[in-house]
Amino acid sequence: MNTKRTAVKTTAVTTAAVLTLLATLFSSPAAAAPPQGDFTATGVRIHSSYSTTSSVKGHGNPGDGYTWMGGQSNAEAVPCPDGSVKDHWTYVHNNRTGVEGYVSDCFIREH
Repeated sequence: MNTKRTAVKTTAVTTAAVLTLLATLFSSPAAAAPPQGDFTATGVRIHSSYSTTSSVKGHGNPGDGYTWMGGQSNAEAVPCPDGSVKDHWTYVHNNRTGVEGYVSDCFIREH
């Protein structure tokens, strides 16, 4: 019996099994899709920055939908139609028009 050849095959199989196990343990999970949502009013201004005085790049309307791309906390506080005040702005991609920019959280909702 050729024990040298058997030992080499066993080592190769064991090494492959260990590498497969390590790849499974340390591989990153598939990236989750970014949150989606929609605009809650007609003509919501999409700004170049997180301020009502920044330039307007476009508008969002209910049904356009948006993709979340980031956000800014502790930004300019905006009075909302429901009487609350929010100081968080979300950087969005308008799914219908392709315009990207900041929107006060007063005027969007996540699905």
